[in-house]
Amino acid sequence: MSTEKNRREISGLVVEKWANLGTCISHAENKTVFVKGAVPGETVRIRTDKENSKLIWGTVVSAEKISTLRIESDCSAFPECGGCSYRHIPYEEELRIKKSLLNDSFLYVSKLDPSQIPEITILSGPSNSYRNTAQIKIEFKKGKTNAGFYKENSNSLVSFPKEGCKHLPSEMNEYVRKNLGNKKTFSRKGDWRLRYSSGEILEYDKKEVKIGPYLPEKIEWSIPAEGFTQVNRFLLEEWMLKIRSWIPKNCGSVLEFYSGAGLISLAIGHLVSRLSGYELSNSSVQAAEKNAKILGYSHLEFHTLDLNSALPKKLGSFDAQLCILNPPRAGASSSLLDFLDGFKASRVIYSSCNPSTLARDLGILKNSGYKLKEIVLTDFFPRTKHFEVLVLFDL
Repeated sequence: MSTEKNRREISGLVVEKWANLGTCISHAENKTVFVKGAVPGETVRIRTDKENSKLIWGTVVSAEKISTLRIESDCSAFPECGGCSYRHIPYEEELRIKKSLLNDSFLYVSKLDPSQIPEITILSGPSNSYRNTAQIKIEFKKGKTNAGFYKENSNSLVSFPKEGCKHLPSEMNEYVRKNLGNKKTFSRKGDWRLRYSSGEILEYDKKEVKIGPYLPEKIEWSIPAEGFTQVNRFLLEEWMLKIRSWIPKNCGSVLEFYSGAGLISLAIGHLVSRLSGYELSNSSVQAAEKNAKILGYSHLEFHTLDLNSALPKKLGSFDAQLCILNPPRAGASSSLLDFLDGFKASRVIYSSCNPSTLARDLGILKNSGYKLKEIVLTDFFPRTKHFEVLVLFDL
């Protein structure tokens, strides 16, 4: 495996097509090359970032033949910073690429016939200033405090852009500029965790924060210290409204897995007669209980449960025709997928932050008899290689 010390340059690479994770594919020296910062049809010179006996990962240094799709990046840290992948093409083109890659994952990973894949719709919003959360890397070197994000395929720091990170609200960028020199600001060496909440910037590994109000009911959620929540402040409400639209009329009981602090649970609470949520983090379970109590939702209950372990048999006797999943990037656990295979809920709603594991799980659910009814590519992470996908299954 190559290191930063033995990086080199390769010229004359012909860029062939888009690949996953925000790269393009090329070939050189009998190896497959994954290129960041390129556009198919270009001929480029790259700097290698990482390589082994079969693969090379590299970043464009210059383009010898330039695509008409290429635009000038609006960030001084791109493409060195590992945060963004698509700042060299229009946002509309990025959405087209993500949609195509998602469709391919259903074809080649899930092994679906094209006729089994509904039209993929896209939910998108502003492509800048959208994050309500930031994890900024901190480095102490020669008496100075440096902040930034990791370089692509590296643990080396790329300095925080002088103009601010395009993903972050102006208030968060200003907070970083004002507080960077104050070492007491940092909760621990190596990570500075900030969250934008009601116009304030808070360090969310130190204290509970609130998000919202969202939805016509103006609901707010308390998120515990270190707690996770969806990061796109512009699309959160539309995402929750889409999930609401998939709740059947006269919906009875619901099982929700990876329920967190109750983001989905509270959004649909008025549409269900009973909901039982399961989550590994006890602090998130406590926050969900608190959030439900504030709204008077006594019919929502939450439980601490390791979903990677064998699920308790009593779950199988729960009278629910709807299951909701919002797993981490690793996807649904094998024990949960086994449970769904036997439980046979008539409807499953799956929100995924990793299309690759979604495609894997979709193939398993297909074999359990579930059919894809709707797919919504929700671009929670514009200009990056990541995106969320909402999927509706029926038996």
